[in-house]
Amino acid sequence: LALLGTIEPTELIDPTVGAERLLYRLFHEHGVRVFRSVPVDYQCSCSREKIHGILQGFSAEEIKDSTEEGGIHVACEFCSTQYDFDPAEFVVE
Repeated sequence: LALLGTIEPTELIDPTVGAERLLYRLFHEHGVRVFRSVPVDYQCSCSREKIHGILQGFSAEEIKDSTEEGGIHVACEFCSTQYDFDPAEFVVE
């Protein structure tokens, strides 16, 4: 953190200061390796099946505690998809 604190805000936006150069300046004594960049996609991996699988691992008490207005409602914090489940699907007998 001490080394990162030495970065000037202008270095972060200066097109002549590439990532490799900045990393070398900060960490050359520790060795620097820069890997190929990977494109980042705005893509969520949530699904009804995944959420259902997680809920199946809940105890009967946790299912009861998770039930509101007669259902279990799960919202993905990444993509905002709402999943609604019937608590009866998870009753352990």
